[in-house]
Amino acid sequence: MKSYSAPDNTIEYSARWNNLRDMGNSHVARASIAVPILGYLILFQSDLIEFLKMHVSVCKDCSVPWRLHTFYFASCFIAAGSVIYAWRCPPLIKKYAGATDFFEAEKNYFCNPGNLRYLFRLVRRDKGAAAEDPDHLESLANDGIALSEAHLTALAGVMGEHYVHQNRNRPTVRVVTFLAYIFGYLILGAAAVITFVQVLFQLASKL
Repeated sequence: MKSYSAPDNTIEYSARWNNLRDMGNSHVARASIAVPILGYLILFQSDLIEFLKMHVSVCKDCSVPWRLHTFYFASCFIAAGSVIYAWRCPPLIKKYAGATDFFEAEKNYFCNPGNLRYLFRLVRRDKGAAAEDPDHLESLANDGIALSEAHLTALAGVMGEHYVHQNRNRPTVRVVTFLAYIFGYLILGAAAVITFVQVLFQLASKL
């Protein structure tokens, strides 16, 4: 299958849908659905602390832990990225992690001339021009001729081109989704590092 070189823009490359797919399918992203519950928990705990401050002398210095706020805002970013991913990521990319997976699963389907004509229309729609077709597969499809095993290499190129265009579409949405995930994970990582350092100093002070 034809390979496509990575662009100079690292963010654009990292924000490809198939890369976002790994983040969107992660356990952390799936768990971010609990963000509203966490928000209510913070508000409830704040109200509870205010009540205790007024009625119980032992809770004069109580407050909502900063780690809970940190986890909430990090989860908000990750949840936002997950929602955008679920809404705007092409179904093809959600289903297949790479062009090779797509080819192996669907090659027999696109050997049918009617389905192959549809594939060429998809590429033309996404690309704004005809697909690269040195072996004239589109002419065969228009003549109603099914592809044989000898045409599979050429078919892989057309299917790969379709996958690449799907993977690169909606660049602004992809970058926004990528940044939402990155901010969320950075906030979680920073909180984890700070907590680790605090625990380490606490242990060291007891030695």
